[in-house]
Amino acid sequence: MKKGLLLLVCAMLGAGLSFAQVKFDNWPQMKNFQSVLTETFKPAEKGDMSPIRSRSHELYQNAKLINKLPVPQAVDNEQLRTTLKRLEKETDKLNALVVREEQTPTVMKQFNIVHDTFHEISGMCTKEDK
Repeated sequence: MKKGLLLLVCAMLGAGLSFAQVKFDNWPQMKNFQSVLTETFKPAEKGDMSPIRSRSHELYQNAKLINKLPVPQAVDNEQLRTTLKRLEKETDKLNALVVREEQTPTVMKQFNIVHDTFHEISGMCTKEDK
């Protein structure tokens, strides 16, 4: 019985994550942001800051573009737009720290804020469909 329940919960979580990916597949700017975030955050977690130090401006430009272009109607709302603006602001702060060549702990602290904000947005894009 416990195995069956565990499998059901895992299947439901997997379906939710798959749907979140589908949402971003229809939102190219967010998909690009997610791609750069993934390619830079995973190495940073392991202590390799070179990807984020070389791509922080690209990440910031992607965040700016997200706010310039229309949000997909299926997820568009005031709370999401506010959080998207915060994502741009926090990514700008991250880029500024990198440009100033701040120490790794300072950059990583801000990078975590950007990462958490992205996950907040990701959650908002799946709430309505659960």
